[in-house]
Amino acid sequence: MCYTTRAYLIRMERQCIMKINLKNLAFTDKPTLLAEEGEFKAVAFRYSTGVQALKVSNRRGSFTILPWMGQMIWRCDFDGRELTMKSIYEEPKDCKVTFAESYGCFMMHCGLTAMGNPTPEDDHLGHAELPVARYSEAYLEFGADKAGSYVAVGGTHNEDKAFAVNYAFSPRVVLRKGAAKLEISATVKNNKDIPLEYFYLCHINHRPVDGSRIVESPLKRPPIINREVPSGYYKPWADATNKFLDMLEKDYRVQQAVGVEGESYRPEIVNCYFHKPDAKGWAIVKQVYPDKKNGVFVRYRPSELPYGTRWIARTCDEDAMGICLPATAEHKGRTFARKHHEERFLAPGKTFSLHIETGIL
Repeated sequence: MCYTTRAYLIRMERQCIMKINLKNLAFTDKPTLLAEEGEFKAVAFRYSTGVQALKVSNRRGSFTILPWMGQMIWRCDFDGRELTMKSIYEEPKDCKVTFAESYGCFMMHCGLTAMGNPTPEDDHLGHAELPVARYSEAYLEFGADKAGSYVAVGGTHNEDKAFAVNYAFSPRVVLRKGAAKLEISATVKNNKDIPLEYFYLCHINHRPVDGSRIVESPLKRPPIINREVPSGYYKPWADATNKFLDMLEKDYRVQQAVGVEGESYRPEIVNCYFHKPDAKGWAIVKQVYPDKKNGVFVRYRPSELPYGTRWIARTCDEDAMGICLPATAEHKGRTFARKHHEERFLAPGKTFSLHIETGIL
């Protein structure tokens, strides 16, 4: 059954979709139940910082998304476990320029006119415009397809700058009945009459569990081990991280153990893996918990996003296990990507789509 309050119905073959335009709805300090269908619920609220949010749940857990600020997933929990990285921010701030104004989300989209950490030669912000982009459209949807019933949140951000770019970025997050995973997808359309140069990374930030192991699809070739400890960083921590990087350069598989003696991710380590897809085109990276039965995963299509970035940060303020951040390029900024021919182009009027899954094993 579909509820029709503030919604319209679309009927297709064996489908009943309720789509709610979120634009004119009130997000207040008091949580408001927008819609409920079976085990699905969607609750709108506003953080004390003023940021509007939508908490979407099934019987296994929930995700909390910021519809108007980057369509960022701020929190995600399943089966009683909070999956999101630890940070100093309990609530998202209304970021005006960059995601670093309150970084601690579960997932954010990065790109498109650049991606990664800018070098002195670059003129873009870290991860560019998408992380805190302001959306012109956001919606909540209930429905069913060949894979079963679902609830989804999506929207569109239009990035237009005269004589430069004009594209539409339309992400979507799907939670299915009885599932403990999220299906994350996005479509990019180039609305300009010249090719769109683009870069993309999906920043998924799970929480580390000591004693876990990273298990992944076979590799096409050895990973790229980066030495990027900032100059002038606190020397005892810098020395420890550089020593750990020495170990990884000799055997990258050392990184598969989480929380072992000698491990150091201060302030962070970012490496790049290249996975072989399976017969259906998917690659998977897992953090398998110490009981060897439970854990979390990221699943992606290397044909769409060939770079499996691994970002791990373990400090008192940030504790994150980015086991796989699927991307179109390395994380080193636009200039580096261009020099190494990692940029991509989208022809006028054409679209590009990407598909990622993440959640509980």
